[in-house]
Amino acid sequence: MKKGLVLLFLLHALYANLCSAQELESKGDSVAIDSGNYLIASTGFQSKASFMSRDFGQKIPIFSTELLFWHRSGVYLSTTLSRFLTTDLSWQKGVGAGFFKPLSSKLDIDFSYHHFFGASNLNSTGQDNLGMAQGTIGLDWGILYSTTQAMYLVNSPGDFFISSRHSRYFELDQPITGGGILSVEPRFSLFLGTSNYYRIGGYEFTRTQYLETQRFTAQGLEMALPITLSYSKVEFQLEPRWVIPTQVPEYDTSSARFQLGIKASYTLPLKRSK
Repeated sequence: MKKGLVLLFLLHALYANLCSAQELESKGDSVAIDSGNYLIASTGFQSKASFMSRDFGQKIPIFSTELLFWHRSGVYLSTTLSRFLTTDLSWQKGVGAGFFKPLSSKLDIDFSYHHFFGASNLNSTGQDNLGMAQGTIGLDWGILYSTTQAMYLVNSPGDFFISSRHSRYFELDQPITGGGILSVEPRFSLFLGTSNYYRIGGYEFTRTQYLETQRFTAQGLEMALPITLSYSKVEFQLEPRWVIPTQVPEYDTSSARFQLGIKASYTLPLKRSK
């Protein structure tokens, strides 16, 4: 199996779920105001998978589903199922738990841990499952909504990352057919961190390359334009994204690529028992 394919399989779901946390923050205030419990089911397709703007030379689409339970206290639980559209890999399973809380109308925080289990055909690497812990603070400072996210990849040795995302939400003044709301949220993201995760893929390093994986460097940047159509319980999203890896080592064949994501979700309010 290709080294890059192993890395992409093990790492992509971690990154995708962290992006889901960002989406939760962008609509978390309205959910919290409702003070209700919700079950959110979503499914999506991405034309190419990546991790921290790197695809390790692979061009593999991925299909994923998620079921998330949101409690009015801000606690949420999730379970995910992902499938790389290649015959070399099977389904990947994941579970997670977190806590989101608006501190004010402009400031919010989010903490979570997600763990993913790989396929049995990766057991020979000794790394068929990985976890990621993260803490995020979001600030709406008028011009942009900005988040700073600190992440730790649970591995041996582990990796520490910081992501900085900046976006602005716009929506049409008038509802479209059926009462739907059409919105766009241009987003720019920058990723920094260490690169010990390359060792999972079985790469062979020189002494200098080995030391480079421990350095805190720029991993990449992304520019995206999510377009969302929202109804009371159903939401559809189309997200074109340009992914640019930076400071890529010579043994990694990652390159700048265009990605396209499609996602649909359904939110079911849960009534409290009296």
